Amino acid sequence: MMDKVVDAISRLNPRLVIGIMLLIVSLLAIEGWMLVLRKPYAEYQQIVATRASLASTLSMASDQSSDLEKLTIELKQLTEKLGGELRLPASDDKMAASLMEALDRSAVVHGVTLSGVKPKERKQVSVFEEVPFEITAKGPYLHLCAWMLDFGKTLGNNATITEFDMKNTNEERKVALSLNIALYRPLKYNEVAK
Repeated sequence: MMDKVVDAISRLNPRLVIGIMLLIVSLLAIEGWMLVLRKPYAEYQQIVATRASLASTLSMASDQSSDLEKLTIELKQLTEKLGGELRLPASDDKMAASLMEALDRSAVVHGVTLSGVKPKERKQVSVFEEVPFEITAKGPYLHLCAWMLDFGKTLGNNATITEFDMKNTNEERKVALSLNIALYRPLKYNEVAK
């Protein structure tokens, strides 16, 4: 039987035999690639996809750490802003003394006479303690206005004028000013929970 196959092949055109052999070899190569190389190539593609995914995750993690640093800096700045330029001491006596000293210094600079500083009843407003004071002063109208406009620098951003009243005095070119100032200081965590 083998002789018949060899005899049939010898009668064929040599080009056709070479073409059939090349076709068989290429089919074997494709089948070999399918069996041998397909699985490692698929694993390689999965590794490449995993690497790209991890790289994007790491870049997001680095972005998150830089975002966390930015948020920490913002929180520190906000805390300092809440504290205001006038650092409010913990004790009430020291806070009143600090307020009187700051107002008196500012009054002298603006040519105003500070007559009195009287503390009023405190209350809780959201997460802050409102510490109100009644303040009386005397001086020329424009000097009093400049003094009040300067409160942002004198008392910081944690103070608010809640009400004020100006009256004419018997003294020439002087006005009496009565105003209420509310200072706000953050409550401690255990005070907020109450």
